[in-house]
Amino acid sequence: MERFNLKNDFLAKEPLEALQNFFQTNVFWTYGWLASTSQSTFGHWNHDFLKTKRDNQEDAEHVLLGNESLGPIKDLWLQLKSDLLKDHSLVRCYANAHTFGIDGHPHTDSSTPGNYTTICYINPVWKPEWAGETVFFNEMGDIAHAVLPKPGRMVQFDGRILHAARGLSRVCPAMRVTLMFKTTVAGATQDAS
Repeated sequence: MERFNLKNDFLAKEPLEALQNFFQTNVFWTYGWLASTSQSTFGHWNHDFLKTKRDNQEDAEHVLLGNESLGPIKDLWLQLKSDLLKDHSLVRCYANAHTFGIDGHPHTDSSTPGNYTTICYINPVWKPEWAGETVFFNEMGDIAHAVLPKPGRMVQFDGRILHAARGLSRVCPAMRVTLMFKTTVAGATQDAS
């Protein structure tokens, strides 16, 4: 797997609409989640689907597959698992949300090889003037990639890459919603990030 993989229109219209409907009726946000307890002090909105601990490295796929109420998320996971994440174990699955005034903080999701993050953007619409990009930094601390949270877009990356959710502009009337799948590959070192 590459260190960074972006796919536009990864989610087809029907699965994307199913996820959007699911989020509108089933997701209850809590505020104050930190991107990393060691790297940030400001929180954002979050909903944890599997209720695994932050440092979980055990395969939790059975939790997702065994919960019928998580149907659209399960369907997306099975799509990812059949193609892009064939040899990956699911260790965490949750959603984050940002509104105007809630900025992300640069952080890594892992400190060891073999740990990956897949972000799916599920907003119904997104405009460039709303900002809210996920930015990825290179080794010199410069922004190497900026990913606008367009509906149906997906980005996968090595969890050791420094990244952040940029704040939304004041003209943005929407909530920026991302669905995360944290995965490991066989032989990955235990990671507590």
